[in-house]
Amino acid sequence: MCPDDSCEPPRTEYTISVVDEQFRVTGIDANDGEELLIYDVGYDGESIRFVSLMRSTGRTGRNWMRVVDKDKVEYRFTFTERELWVKKPFTPQVLPSAEPNAAPNGGPATQLGTSGVAEGPPSVS
Repeated sequence: MCPDDSCEPPRTEYTISVVDEQFRVTGIDANDGEELLIYDVGYDGESIRFVSLMRSTGRTGRNWMRVVDKDKVEYRFTFTERELWVKKPFTPQVLPSAEPNAAPNGGPATQLGTSGVAEGPPSVS
């Protein structure tokens, strides 16, 4: 994708091999050498897919790739990042009640009257 080598190098390196007629995928973080857990490897005759988990971060990725030329591979990576959210402390406050028929924001009050709508469900003839 970066013909002029202006992109950062990939952080993860995958090795795909065939062992006993099954695809075997390994992955390693090129920065620190951490091995990724690889599972759900599958091949549909055109593309290979697998799930990778970086244990140190809990980041799970769905990987998909297919050969498009002798030296090019199309690659898709979708990840799920796990976060732990903590509720901030909360102190409930009681707001003063408004006067009946008081207008919001200090505007002129309007008297509630009948709207001309009969109470109850409509009758069916």
